[in-house]
Amino acid sequence: MIPVRDMRSILYATAILFAVAVLGLRGAFLWIEYDAALTRAEAATQDLSLLMEEYTKRTLETSDLLLGDIVTFVQSRGGTDTLHETGEAAEFLSELTRRSSLSQILLITDRNGQLVASSVPQIRGAMSFADRAWFKALRAGAESYVGSAVFGRLSHELLYTYSRRISDLNGNFDGVAHIGLRPTFLQGLSRPDITTEQATLGLWGRDGRVIARTGLTQQQVDSGIDHTALFNEKEAQRTGTYREKDPNDGVTRIISFRRLERWPVTATASTPLTVALASWTKGLYWSAAIAVVILAAFGWLTWLGVRLSRQTEQTQQQLRTVNDELAQALADKVTLLQEIHHRVKNNLQITSSLLQMQARRFSDEAVKAAFQETQNRLQSVGLIHDLLYRKETGSTINLQDYLDRLVEEISSTYGAKARGITVSLDAEPIAVDLERAAPLALVVTEAITNAFKHAFEPGHGGQVQVLARHLDGRIEIVVRDNGKGISGATENASSLGMKLIRAFASQLGGSFTLESNGGAVYRLLIPA
Repeated sequence: MIPVRDMRSILYATAILFAVAVLGLRGAFLWIEYDAALTRAEAATQDLSLLMEEYTKRTLETSDLLLGDIVTFVQSRGGTDTLHETGEAAEFLSELTRRSSLSQILLITDRNGQLVASSVPQIRGAMSFADRAWFKALRAGAESYVGSAVFGRLSHELLYTYSRRISDLNGNFDGVAHIGLRPTFLQGLSRPDITTEQATLGLWGRDGRVIARTGLTQQQVDSGIDHTALFNEKEAQRTGTYREKDPNDGVTRIISFRRLERWPVTATASTPLTVALASWTKGLYWSAAIAVVILAAFGWLTWLGVRLSRQTEQTQQQLRTVNDELAQALADKVTLLQEIHHRVKNNLQITSSLLQMQARRFSDEAVKAAFQETQNRLQSVGLIHDLLYRKETGSTINLQDYLDRLVEEISSTYGAKARGITVSLDAEPIAVDLERAAPLALVVTEAITNAFKHAFEPGHGGQVQVLARHLDGRIEIVVRDNGKGISGATENASSLGMKLIRAFASQLGGSFTLESNGGAVYRLLIPA
């Protein structure tokens, strides 16, 4: 049986292993789910950036075709100077706007940046665009230019622009064909029902200036991301996905980018890391709550088990104390009983000695024989107390040991060896309780004594056999001799010895028989 202290150690070890298993397994699954959530978010931003690239390419290609038509129209009319005083250019631009699917504003400037015509019919009077970056770039020699985000002077809204150089017949700079594009398509692409919720889409120039971005305000039109990894460490990469803190709002985002081949534009799509991991974070909270409940329940059960084990240990300690006290009390009782048996044996021995002294005062052999028989009976009872005194417990005697001692005592008393009488003992180790030991001892003593006294003629030896065994649920004790036997069934029936034998046999609840079969046979049967 496992000790209680070891049981507590097992409970503690089981609790720790269970906690480690629960936290370890759930932690492993959370890590897998975390990696899967990031993979899904990265795939979503990559799809969005691809969509942004394709849409921007189509928009710029369409814009380039429109501006090509405007350049051809201006050149066919003899240049920008000839269009100042006519409304033909404005009508042409309005017609192009109606035919295009783009949300746009078209305009033409002359070589000095003055407005020649626009697709906005309400605009009248002089207006100069010579300060715009796109105008300066084209006047400096660029053939086309994708402009940064601006707040439109004609529409008073945020636009991103694309411009083409207009040259005269000699190839000299003659003006600019310009288109202003509304970034409404960004909001359409970033709708939650299309792709990742709260995604941010953007278009960036080669130097990191903002061209268009979802959520862009007028105050942010001059912002840029030239100091970020996109235009530094990853400048040589055409496509990619990475994580970085957004310099505009300080939010860590998953960013996918694609650089257009024909135009110096980079399309990006980004998702806040917290949004990408929102479902995972919710699962983390639920997992933590469930783990806390499970661990608390298991901890309570462990505490209860430990408490019960301590109570059990205390109970066992109390039982050990009680058992020790009982064992000590039993030992004291055994010692007391042994002392009682020892004193009884001594008293019987003293009584026997007094009888022996008294017998010496008589010369009549019959009287001496009577004293001797009484001594034998006292010795047989004293032998019982001597055996009980020498045992650790005084409740039973071993019949085998007792008969061995008894036969030896009686043989010595009657001089069996000198008379040529041999005594053999065949006894099983039968336990006899104290209540039946004394009458049983007296019966056996009378039977053996009668064999020594009456079975053999003077000068003739013989044999005496003593048998004790279990027989059919009873104890059988037989004393047999090969002497002269008995002459009749009533022989010695009135003697004191025979009366004692029959009385004690009846007291033991058994039966006694005496028969002649090659000698006298005394047979006693008592319940086992």
